[in-house]
Amino acid sequence: MEGTEQQTGNLWQRLENNEFDRFGIISFGFLIIGIVGGITVGVFVKDAIWQIGVIAAFTMLSLSMMLAVQPMKWIMRTMALAIIVDLIFILVNLF
Repeated sequence: MEGTEQQTGNLWQRLENNEFDRFGIISFGFLIIGIVGGITVGVFVKDAIWQIGVIAAFTMLSLSMMLAVQPMKWIMRTMALAIIVDLIFILVNLF
């Protein structure tokens, strides 16, 4: 069949090179980045304005990449970076 070529590699490599499911991944990214960023700011870092600024900067970087329809490699990396920053601030403020 034409157009049904199998991608090889691990899950991360397949997501970075997946142009077919671009809009599904972007929709999922909007949802996850927005929810995790909002929970992080609302529950864990509501007292420190510099932490809110850092979280907002990484969240907006990720969302801007998605809105600008950048290559999937950039989108996936900024999404991962935003989630990592959120989790770091959650862990730092939790303990």
